[in-house]
Amino acid sequence: MPGQQREELAYYQQLIRKLMEGTITEAEREQLEDWYNTGMEDPVQIPASFVPGEAEHEARLLARIRDKAGISTGTRVVPWRRHTWRAAAVIFLIGGAATFFILNQRNPAKPAAQPATMAQDVKAPRSSRATITLGDGSQLVLDSLANGATTTQSNTQIIKLDGGEIAYNGSASENSAPVFNTLNNPRGSQVVSITLSDGTRVWLNAGSSLTYPVVFHGRQRNVELKGEGYFEVAKKNGQRFVVTARGTQTEVLGTHFNINAYTEESATTITLLEGAVQLHLSGNTHPLRPGEQASVTPAGNITTTRPDLDQVMAWKKGDFYFTGTDIETVMRQAARWYDLEVEYRGKVTGTLSGDVSRSVNASELFQMLELTGRVSFEIEGRKVIVIPK
Repeated sequence: MPGQQREELAYYQQLIRKLMEGTITEAEREQLEDWYNTGMEDPVQIPASFVPGEAEHEARLLARIRDKAGISTGTRVVPWRRHTWRAAAVIFLIGGAATFFILNQRNPAKPAAQPATMAQDVKAPRSSRATITLGDGSQLVLDSLANGATTTQSNTQIIKLDGGEIAYNGSASENSAPVFNTLNNPRGSQVVSITLSDGTRVWLNAGSSLTYPVVFHGRQRNVELKGEGYFEVAKKNGQRFVVTARGTQTEVLGTHFNINAYTEESATTITLLEGAVQLHLSGNTHPLRPGEQASVTPAGNITTTRPDLDQVMAWKKGDFYFTGTDIETVMRQAARWYDLEVEYRGKVTGTLSGDVSRSVNASELFQMLELTGRVSFEIEGRKVIVIPK
């Protein structure tokens, strides 16, 4: 991010803080309002009667800003407009929560000092580091395979397609024993996708793996997931598809769903986007409908909510997208994506909401978080130190 843009962000952050603290002048309030409304078809008036700490005013302002930014609120999914990193990000401190949004920018007045810069940096993943471990223990390094390269296993072709996706092409022969492969996508690797022999497509997030048969046998298609994966299951009459992740089985016939089963998260979440699934846990069955998410704790407790689907699927679209998210959750996502070790030097309070491209380097993400005024970062090699302010 250019220094001038960082200075602009810091300046408008100061105006927003003044607004929340009740110390903003009328001229500053008009300047903030004018800057925010640049390029907007429906101008938003920031109320002169804004009372800091009064829930009604804070909720009204935040709701209008979220709506104009095109970011979904609550459980209602709103179609959002994509913005580039060249647009300005503005940070709101409302009710103790730091919220940053991608908005349109205009030329600022005199800017304040820019936030601290990082002495070191970690780049976002530019390639896949994924491997496939075959049934005989040998490995295929996907990034080293040429497009169109094939490997034959159990009468099945493993093909690397032009887009980098891996596809299996074959069917089970009578009396053939199942052979299992494992696709491993490590931390610090781009999202990788695979088409299984039945036509099911799977996308794996960084720090994830999928174990699956080269070809499916019998009346049930079984795979095992570690980490996070998005599934578009091919429908096969009379042949169920079952994903096992952290002790929970997700059973489908043909549908689209996401599973987050990282062991460092407090619960496994299964989110259904299309079709129908059933969860099997400790002998109990729990159905899900489209738009619902089940959270399964290690103790076996299940709760169902209707989440923000944009937030659930942001990783597959190449974004970090947070809504009311604590810093520890944000840093776990950053650690997996950039392959970082995280160290905390105290407790960071408040939550974050916003949309940031995963293509930015680690320092750029952390600089945005620093603009909240609640946290700073130090990068030492692949260790990032989180320091509350």
